[in-house]
Amino acid sequence: MSWGASLTEEEKKWQQHFDRRLEEVEGNRTYSTAFLDPRQLELAEAVLRKRKALSYIVYGGYPEAERNVIHVFPAQHQGPLPPVTAVMVEWPGDRETFGHRDLLGAVLGLGLKRDQVGDIIMIEEGRAVVMVMQSKADYICSNLSQVGRVPVNCTVTEAAQLDLAGKNGKEVKGTVASLRVDSLLSLGFGLSRSKVVRLIKGGLVVVNWRPITSPSLQVEEGDQISLRGRGRLLLDTVEGETRKGRIRLKLKKYS
Repeated sequence: MSWGASLTEEEKKWQQHFDRRLEEVEGNRTYSTAFLDPRQLELAEAVLRKRKALSYIVYGGYPEAERNVIHVFPAQHQGPLPPVTAVMVEWPGDRETFGHRDLLGAVLGLGLKRDQVGDIIMIEEGRAVVMVMQSKADYICSNLSQVGRVPVNCTVTEAAQLDLAGKNGKEVKGTVASLRVDSLLSLGFGLSRSKVVRLIKGGLVVVNWRPITSPSLQVEEGDQISLRGRGRLLLDTVEGETRKGRIRLKLKKYS
């Protein structure tokens, strides 16, 4: 889905603030952002494209990261990776488990801001990885002792050493009558179309990190659809039509 060049006032202010920070990068000075969501990353790169004297690296701990940090440096220098590391969280496999939102809530409950925490990847039963700014990793490991009622152990781990490709997200395959946003939400979350329409009109759905209110909005391959309280869908692949004219596709579902 193409949003065009229109920006909200909040987005314009964000770009202006980012542009002012870039003015500080000169000589040997560098600048790292906090974790950015994909929309902020898009806005930041639009600003950076106009600054030919600067180079930058985008990194969120692994190639498929949704939330990333940008490290900016003078173009004549070679910049290091942004200061992102991983905290491995482990808990007894036979204990009551918890989900992504529970773990995020526990980490933020330590007093961290949302932009200090990147992706959370539930690797397998009893193990998860939390991407964080390096400056916060030891603090999290020293203070995160349980999630809900489940005791956990934490260790700081070099993010680049973890094999996380394909770990974040579950594959959902199916067919839809059209690429309307309500059709994809219904397939991805197993909800009735009527309920999905109510959720959309209630302001609970975001496409490519912008709120929508139209159930008939057409989406495209690569678009992201978020449903508050349930998770996020990526329209990964449109695979063609069935004999009955329905669209066969593959989604990735992130909880």
